[in-house]
Amino acid sequence: MATSRHQFTEVQQTFDRAGKKIWFDQGKLAMQADASITVAFEDTAVLFSTVVAKEPKSLDQDFLPLMVDIRESFSAAGRIGGAAYRRREGRPSDQAILNARLTDRAIRPMFPKGMINDVVITATPMALDPRYPLGVSCIIGSSISVMASGLPFDGPVGAAQIAYVDGEFIVNPTHEQLDKAELNLLVAGKKDSINMIEDESNEVPPELMKKAFELGQAEINRCCEFQLEYLKQLNITPKEVVFNKPSPELEETIRTYLGEDKLEAMMGNAKVSFNDLYYVYEKDLLEHFKAEIEDEENLEFSVSKVKMAFFNTTKYFIRGRTLNTGKRVDNRTQLDIRPLYCEAGLFERTHGTGLFWRGDTQVLSTVTLGGPTEYLILDDMENDDIKQRYIHHYNFPPFSTGEAKAMRGTGRREIWHGRLAEKALERMIPEKSVFPYTIRVVSECLSSGGSTSMGSVCGSTLSLMDAGVPIKKPVAGIAMGLFTEHDEAGNISKHLVLNDLMGTEDFIGDMDFKVAGTRDGITAIQLDTKLKGIPLSIVFETIDQAFGGYNEIMDVMLEALPAARPQVGKYAPKIEVFTINPEKIKEVIGKWWDIINKIIEENDNIKIDFEEDGTCYLTHQNKEVIDRVKAIILEIATDLEVWQEFEGEISRIEDSYMFIRLPKGKSGFLHVTNLLNRTSWPLTNSFKIGQKLKVIISKIDATGKIAVKQIG
Repeated sequence: MATSRHQFTEVQQTFDRAGKKIWFDQGKLAMQADASITVAFEDTAVLFSTVVAKEPKSLDQDFLPLMVDIRESFSAAGRIGGAAYRRREGRPSDQAILNARLTDRAIRPMFPKGMINDVVITATPMALDPRYPLGVSCIIGSSISVMASGLPFDGPVGAAQIAYVDGEFIVNPTHEQLDKAELNLLVAGKKDSINMIEDESNEVPPELMKKAFELGQAEINRCCEFQLEYLKQLNITPKEVVFNKPSPELEETIRTYLGEDKLEAMMGNAKVSFNDLYYVYEKDLLEHFKAEIEDEENLEFSVSKVKMAFFNTTKYFIRGRTLNTGKRVDNRTQLDIRPLYCEAGLFERTHGTGLFWRGDTQVLSTVTLGGPTEYLILDDMENDDIKQRYIHHYNFPPFSTGEAKAMRGTGRREIWHGRLAEKALERMIPEKSVFPYTIRVVSECLSSGGSTSMGSVCGSTLSLMDAGVPIKKPVAGIAMGLFTEHDEAGNISKHLVLNDLMGTEDFIGDMDFKVAGTRDGITAIQLDTKLKGIPLSIVFETIDQAFGGYNEIMDVMLEALPAARPQVGKYAPKIEVFTINPEKIKEVIGKWWDIINKIIEENDNIKIDFEEDGTCYLTHQNKEVIDRVKAIILEIATDLEVWQEFEGEISRIEDSYMFIRLPKGKSGFLHVTNLLNRTSWPLTNSFKIGQKLKVIISKIDATGKIAVKQIG
């Protein structure tokens, strides 16, 4: 009996992406998903699958349950990978989480409001080209996969990565080029608009940054065009999805019941007061419309719909008030920054601390200094044994927002914001040759009222300077907001860019545009938006306004601590750096590590690290221990040669000669005729055991015997 063969129709097409080939392939892999498309760029190939739940988990959900899952595959990178005791992929690495968040931010605004079906987008790497980052491919692949699934989605979404190296812009840069880049900009969006930004740069001036955005927008437009061209070849069946959102009639009912007096009463207060009134009104609404909510036949009323209608009513009232009068929720004007307080050196035992307090946002950053080998090792699908000596971690405990919840590990948001603050500061960290420490900063968000990530940047700058880290320049950050009037297609007719976005404005506004930098230029940008896209004109306006805003914040920071402390604190470890002959490292270590382990054990567990070029790092809190161990290592590593000078101790005295203790356990013969001054015999009348003399080696004979002369 003949064996049948699978029959399938494969749709494949190749496009030019700024001089590099990108191709899409559908019809061969993962056919049970609602859509699955393989996207390949150069030697990287990733399978993007989209699956949508036929029914939502709950009809009362008030959010889109979208999950972007970037899987890791060491085999795609040609590596065994994983921990030695496991040898398989574990929980997602920070890099995988960063790529997932990057993608989520770019595509989430394109789904229709009120959709509540679960959507899962999975990226499965098949082959990984180590030359190129994966972020842009994740955005493009997710976009075209969602569109191919037939879901309602206002795409496509394009993406581009731009680097600025040696005075030239580069599209699709390699990792090697990014390592040398003054600017690393990743942007995503629709044609002629931006909806996601991720930037890391080295004090790039705003005008140069704008040119990078213009190039990025042009690449986004081309990217959208070739997605649409490919999708024309596919047979796409529109999906039916479920919506849960209040009707215009319900919103009008809520608006009428509240009246303008109650809405106005929430204005002009700090975040806590606003929230208190908001929840009082919300509770009152649910009680007032209790009968309608409990009536199962009245589909217009439900708990979630009443809450959403109240939120929308509040949102449009605040936005209209701000756009028409210029008064914000707390009655600030467009450019006003909330009250600031900065302090450094809060605790004696920590190596460095910085408190940054802006409005209701309060961040305490702490620095810990370690030896040069206490670096973080990045070992994941995209990073193979990369050593990172500056580390920034960000914690967002539930009490910072008044929530009665326990902490359960590090979330995706904490990883994302920690990386943003890290990027803002890492270009200002001194080189290892200047400051050989490993540096870990932890930012604890003690109270949240908006833009804790930028508060982390400011607090971390203060803590680094307090720790005596000679940062190149201080860095400050600010979050910018946006209120707009726009139609359903997203066309903006009126807008206002807001300095120092507070939490309430973030919740009801159109964007969270974070900008950090020094007095001379920008070091990091991140944009999240609820809009489908923002035109470049508003992006540029925001950058210019943010540059002045964060410099205003920096003025207050530098009043608290104008410059880095001249030295590290007394409880921080001290590091001595010196060089020995590289060939002598093995002598210091010993055949079975016996010599170096003995030195460590006998000297309070001092840390001793070597580099291949002979550089030695000694790390310990006590400088006397460091000096003692340095002398031991130099003694072992020093070859005795004629004309070398030493300060040695007298180990033996005879009538007419003495023996001087030299390095490497050797002794030098010192005859009375080689003393500086005439001395009567016996020498015991003028010298004693243990006395130190400065000598120079005058001769080493064939048997290894050493003769020395006394010198001044």
